[in-house]
Amino acid sequence: MTIPRIPAELFDWDSVNPGQVKDVMLTFPCEERVGEIPLHIVKGEEQGPTLLILAAVHGDEYDGVRTVIELIHALQPQHIRGTVLMVPVVNLPAYEEISRITPLDGKNLARAFPGSPEGSYTERLAYYLDQYILAKADFLLDLHSGAMEFSIPVLVGYYHNEEEELGRRSCAAAEAFGMETIWAHPQVGPGRTVSAAMQRGIPWLYTEASGGRRIKRAEQEQYRRGAYRLMHHLGMLLGPEAWLLEPAPAIKRRLNGDGNFDASLLASIEGFFIPAVDLLQIVEEGDNVGSIYNIFGEELEKLGAPSFGIVVGLAEMPYVKKGGIICSITGIE
Repeated sequence: MTIPRIPAELFDWDSVNPGQVKDVMLTFPCEERVGEIPLHIVKGEEQGPTLLILAAVHGDEYDGVRTVIELIHALQPQHIRGTVLMVPVVNLPAYEEISRITPLDGKNLARAFPGSPEGSYTERLAYYLDQYILAKADFLLDLHSGAMEFSIPVLVGYYHNEEEELGRRSCAAAEAFGMETIWAHPQVGPGRTVSAAMQRGIPWLYTEASGGRRIKRAEQEQYRRGAYRLMHHLGMLLGPEAWLLEPAPAIKRRLNGDGNFDASLLASIEGFFIPAVDLLQIVEEGDNVGSIYNIFGEELEKLGAPSFGIVVGLAEMPYVKKGGIICSITGIE
């Protein structure tokens, strides 16, 4: 099958008719290589909202990629009202190099939005995704998972602000998504897909899972089931009983914080890290979270929790470098 290649700014969205499925590679100019954004469009016969689902903003996070591929195979226009836009791999150069960051310029796409049409590859990718795809959406679902060095529990994150319609809609969607752990963010740092969505007044969710360049099937299945529940919540699923085959699990944990993993507890020395805590364990300020040892077993550094909260990220690779992330702790309701 030959996929048409069309400059992002020239793509005619009206060329996709109700009841149609279309694949297209949107392109954009760049010095390092031709920019590419693969896009799968499913447009229902009936009018309704537009849901945008992104995967592989970081090129080595695969739970989302598998989820989008499964949705591509499953969803047909007769199943939905409205439109589902799916980008199976947002950052193709990073995906091809099995890398979190873009190898062409060493930048993190999740810190580059809203981007620039005159910048490096990552900045241009952020710009064209924001301007020509995100701008078409009524809701954003961004599928992430943990890095090779750092594990995260299965969760769904959302914008929390009961005083704003955007916050109320994001919270309601998170509660409908069907994960046991949900993470409320009263504020969101700049540069992310979700911060770009907020600038456009678009409600959003993102997901996390263990990751580590591996897919744990039980975790990834929660992504797919959650996507169906989100579509049902948005009024998009026709015949939802065919898709929602089991009730959503009850919410067990409500976390609260800015979600900024850049502000995690870091190692001050390199060595072998042995944790003293588990993911989703509640800790008090000063509690032992683990120690770093040399190869003869000498304790080089004992690390204490910087605050009360719940462990939401933990070093997965035992050998850590100076400045490497040890753990992240956030608030809990």
